[in-house]
Amino acid sequence: MVMDVNLRANRSIRAVSDLSQYRIEERWALPTKRGGDCEDYALFKKNELIKAGIPPEQLLIAAVLDRNRNSHAVLVLRTGKQDLILDNLTNRIVPWHKTGYTFLRLQDPQNPARWLSAYAGGIFPLS
Repeated sequence: MVMDVNLRANRSIRAVSDLSQYRIEERWALPTKRGGDCEDYALFKKNELIKAGIPPEQLLIAAVLDRNRNSHAVLVLRTGKQDLILDNLTNRIVPWHKTGYTFLRLQDPQNPARWLSAYAGGIFPLS
C-alpha cells in the first residue's frame, strides 16, 4: 500500500513550482490539476496514507537539504523499527540515513503544526 501510494503520486503529479503555479515563492497545498512541488507531494502522500489507515502520528513531513544542498521536503513514515522516506525525487523507499539528505526539521508527532529540530545526516554526523 505504501509503495503504491508513493508510485502513484510520483507518476501522476506533475512537478511545478509554487512560483509558476501561485506566483509566490512558497505555498503548502495539495497538488492541483497543474501539479505541485515537493511539499505538495508529501502532503498528498500523507493524506492518502491516513485514508488507508496509517495513524497520522506515524506520517511526518521533514524539511531537508538534498544532496546538492537545495531545500526539499519529504514524507517520513515511522514504522517503530525505522523511519522510511517517501520522496518525489525517487520511487525507492529507503531509511532516512540512506537518502544522503541533511534533515533540518520534522513535524512533531503530537502536534503537526509544531516543528522539531533534527540536524542529522548529510552534512551532520549520524548520531
